[in-house]
Amino acid sequence: MKKTTGRVAAFLLGIALAITAIVLIAAAPAKDAPGIEGPVPVYPTNAKGESYGIAADYHVYDPDLIAAYGEDGVQGYFRYSEAHPEDPPKSPEEALAWQEAYRAQGGFHYVNLYDKEGEVIGRMRIGGNEGDNVEFIVD
Repeated sequence: MKKTTGRVAAFLLGIALAITAIVLIAAAPAKDAPGIEGPVPVYPTNAKGESYGIAADYHVYDPDLIAAYGEDGVQGYFRYSEAHPEDPPKSPEEALAWQEAYRAQGGFHYVNLYDKEGEVIGRMRIGGNEGDNVEFIVD
């Protein structure tokens, strides 16, 4: 009985976190939002014109390729657009269906990890029931 109660509690917590994330993403300012103060980061670019570097605050001024660690400690970059769905759920029912499908996959997914030139060098796991998450590289 306790295992079932724990699973139900974990499931409900997951739903709450998913809905909270959706609300935060929807409320996030646009890339050129005038409400963001401070200097705009300047990132180096690769031969393809993609910027790369360490993530900035609020994902407002992030580079195209964001520094992170992948599997086996490989250091590289991921694309935010590949790590997060472009179309977040538009209703609680859609969010629940999305979360159920995500949970059926183990609660995580993989995205490519790139070198600074945008060539695939590995992959990284996002999410997970054991608390695994994206490990960003920070200053």
